[in-house]
Amino acid sequence: MENVIQETRFNKDQFTWDGMYLMYRGDFAGAVKMLDAHPNAHPSWEGQNRPAFVARFKYGYKPWKAWVNFLVKNATVEEYMKLEEEIHPAGAMKALGYKGKR
Repeated sequence: MENVIQETRFNKDQFTWDGMYLMYRGDFAGAVKMLDAHPNAHPSWEGQNRPAFVARFKYGYKPWKAWVNFLVKNATVEEYMKLEEEIHPAGAMKALGYKGKR
């Protein structure tokens, strides 16, 4: 029997950006619920996913909107998360075909 990989499209509304970190809160295979990861978290997290790390934009140019648009159009959450674990987020984006705005 073959292992079937879940393919969940990114939902643009589930991204969060705090000025440095781009995170994803949507459902996908492998998503961890916040209260499972942090049992003492505020009860308002009940049933919600722990935000998954997508990228950190520390200095200079911060193309987070371009990254969101590219991921929504060109990748599944599982595909990106697997690549991001194996190689740096910038390398994962490059492997998916992202060329950037510059």
